[in-house]
Amino acid sequence: MFRHNLLKKNLLLLYGLAGIGMLGHGLFRPILPIFARRLGATGLEVGLLTSGFMIARAITSFIIGKTIDKSGRRSIFVKVGFLSVFVIAFSYFFVNSYHDLLLLRFFQGICSGLMWPATQIMVVEEAEKPYRTRALSLYQITGKIGGLLSRAFLSIILIVTADIGLGELSSFRVVFIAGGIILFIGFVEALIMPEHLRLVTEKKRGRPPYSIFILGFVFGAMFALTPLSLVYINEFYNISPLGIAITLFGLDLVIILAMYGSSYLTDHIGVRKSLWFILIPCFTTAVFLPFVSSFIIFIIMYFIMLMAISSFMPISRAYATSIDTEVGSNIGTLNMMSNLGSVIGPIFAGLIYDNLPGGFKIGGYSVIALFLIPGTLILFFPYFVRLTRGKK
Repeated sequence: MFRHNLLKKNLLLLYGLAGIGMLGHGLFRPILPIFARRLGATGLEVGLLTSGFMIARAITSFIIGKTIDKSGRRSIFVKVGFLSVFVIAFSYFFVNSYHDLLLLRFFQGICSGLMWPATQIMVVEEAEKPYRTRALSLYQITGKIGGLLSRAFLSIILIVTADIGLGELSSFRVVFIAGGIILFIGFVEALIMPEHLRLVTEKKRGRPPYSIFILGFVFGAMFALTPLSLVYINEFYNISPLGIAITLFGLDLVIILAMYGSSYLTDHIGVRKSLWFILIPCFTTAVFLPFVSSFIIFIIMYFIMLMAISSFMPISRAYATSIDTEVGSNIGTLNMMSNLGSVIGPIFAGLIYDNLPGGFKIGGYSVIALFLIPGTLILFFPYFVRLTRGKK
């Protein structure tokens, strides 16, 4: 039954696209800030690489969601996106100025906004309703596995290029070529996918899931604080980069198990009930992180918080597609809000880190987590109203 419902051909193709996409992007994403610095970029300009990418992705995700609802087409956006990002990856090889790098990074954000909302919608539509959250979870998990493999592949490329005497910039350019080749494989896989066309015959009328959009913004902001939290672990607890790398690897493995476990629970008890198992641990750990002095306790709370944040991703997509309104618009808006949170969150948390002492440097998580309260109240308010009327 598991094989029949979650491992169908089209779902496997979509899982594969997520894995290949993260493997290709993950190869050169860690070196882009260093590459930019070697081209003379300032710290602000390095930050703009991420902000520009996320803003472009947010706007495109919203537009594509609306377009999907009107046209009924899905896979064409995946094919165009993979073709474009493959060309962009190869174009990085020829970059010799920061402004060219920023422009390519912006266009890469547009491509990302083309591909991923469409693939998420296709996963939902290919999976049977009782298995949708788990299908979305497997989609996210294969992406994480691709990200893990990219770190190992990147290390191998950098070691080999150093051994044969290539300089740092030349090694980076080899990484760009390797990433382009992997993304080309993704484009070939996208080509063999059948055209996914769902014609909308009647526009559904319902209230858009505004609460999940708000929560998506908050969780997107918290998710984007991971680089800053690694700086905190290094500076506050004096953990070496190797120790941080080992911690991250262990965290990724735990997150993979947590994501599937939470998705399994959601498919059995429903989204609203399962969200309590995410919102409460996330809020509690985020609020108390600045007050923890023990590294062991900090890491345990940090793991719990990031497991909750990562588990929100597939569950929120499942919720957004279960509402009686346009699926494309819901997914596109949810992606847009998450991306905007990823732009604003690090800026806000960075200001806190620079201006507060000691453990309060990590207080960005705590302040942002406070916005989970209004999002949660809006989400569950209609439920409490119905419950109150029922008692009367």
